Amino acid sequence: MGKRKTPEEIPLMKSELVAEAFTILMEAYTKMIGRCASGQKMTITMKSYNRYIRFSGFREYFDICLYKSGDIDIKMDEYCHDKYVERIFEFTENRSEQNAFLDKLRNGLAEEIMEVATCKLVDYHSFMDMLHGEWKFTDAHNYFKNEIMG
Repeated sequence: MGKRKTPEEIPLMKSELVAEAFTILMEAYTKMIGRCASGQKMTITMKSYNRYIRFSGFREYFDICLYKSGDIDIKMDEYCHDKYVERIFEFTENRSEQNAFLDKLRNGLAEEIMEVATCKLVDYHSFMDMLHGEWKFTDAHNYFKNEIMG
């Protein structure tokens, strides 16, 4: 018989990973709303084990899509730009990769996502101006964070 796996080695089920990521994102949102003055509307839709968190303003949208497949995307749409989609996590059975993503989310990425989603950092139009070529979400976030915070 093979060596018995420890709980840390057993991969999270897709639904467990999605639920944990959703919890982390909601905690980041609750921390953010006290410091947010934007007019963004937030809606949460749960359908067939998928979870969709949508922030919307006038002809602009920011979606966080947590799929039952375990994959997680962020999507942005603003009337002057093409739609932007970035997969921030592709499901893997590797527990250490799952933990690394959840730690990254817990240790700053969730707050970065919420800073953009709630327009605390900058408006969607300006943010999407930076999402071109090789630039990804974190590149644009870091650019504006450095510009604003100096």
